[in-house]
Amino acid sequence: MNGFYLQALLKIVGISAASGITFSDGLIRLVSDNSNYLYEYPLDTGQLTRYLLKDGEHTEQVAKAWKMDLEAIVERDDATYVFGSGSTPARELGFAVSKTDRRTDTLQLHALYDVMRSAAGIGPDDFNIEGVAVYGADWLFLNRGNGPGGRNVLFTVHGPSLTENPQVSYEEIDLPMMDGLPFGFSDATVAGDTLFFIATAEAGQSTYHDGEVGGSLFGAIDLGSRKLLYSRIISRTHKFEGIARYPTETGSVAFLLCEDDDSTTDTTTIYRLDVDRSWLAP
Repeated sequence: MNGFYLQALLKIVGISAASGITFSDGLIRLVSDNSNYLYEYPLDTGQLTRYLLKDGEHTEQVAKAWKMDLEAIVERDDATYVFGSGSTPARELGFAVSKTDRRTDTLQLHALYDVMRSAAGIGPDDFNIEGVAVYGADWLFLNRGNGPGGRNVLFTVHGPSLTENPQVSYEEIDLPMMDGLPFGFSDATVAGDTLFFIATAEAGQSTYHDGEVGGSLFGAIDLGSRKLLYSRIISRTHKFEGIARYPTETGSVAFLLCEDDDSTTDTTTIYRLDVDRSWLAP
C-alpha cells in the first residue's frame, strides 16, 4: 500500500461541489458550498435525501455573491451542525439539524467569528472557516490559509456554546508548500487525541475566488500540544474538501473524502483513503 491507498468508492447523483462530509451508522451526510441543503445518503439504499436549511430564490447552484458557502459539517450529540465559511457577511450563518425529526435551528455566527478574528488578529481577507470538529466539550474550527496572509489557524471554542459569550483560543499551524503553492486547511476529524486533517493547494491568494488545483495532503495534529505531527501528499490533482472516519477491520485507518472539483455537474465522487498505521508515525 506504500503507506496509503486512495480509491473512488461511490458516486452520488444529485449533489455538486461537496464541501463537507460525516459518516455514522451507515449514513453519509454532506453539504455543498453552492447549495442550501443538508444531504443524507444511506449506504444500504443509495437514495439521496435533501433537507432545506434556508429558503431562497435559488437553493442549489446559488450564485457566488449570494451563497452561504457551507463548508463544514460535524455531528454532535443528537444534531448535525453545518457552518458557513465567514469569508463574507452573507456567509456567517450556521445550522443545527436534529437527527430525529430534522428540525432546523439557525445559528447567527457573526459574533463568534468576530471573536475569532479579533483573537488571532485576522482581517476579513484572511478569514475562511473550512472545517469544524468536536473534541470533548470543545469545538475546533480550522481557518484555511488561502488569503494573502496565508493564515492556517486552529481555533478552539471552549465549551459547548457557540453563541453565549464564546471563549476562543488559537494556534498558528505551518503547513508545507508544494511546487511553490501553499496549502490551506480544508477539513478535519478527531480520533482520540489526534486531529486528522486534509489541506489543499490552489493558485492565487483569495478566500473568495477559486484557483487552479495544486493537490491535497493528509496530516495530523496532536491535540495535547497542538503541534503538527506529520503531513503527506495524497494527490496532486484532487481538491478534497471533506474528511470523515470510516470503520474498518483491517490494520489500516480509513477515511471518507469528498471532493469539490469546481464544476457545476450534479454528481459527486466519494473516495476512500486507507492509511497504514505504521505510516502514521511522525
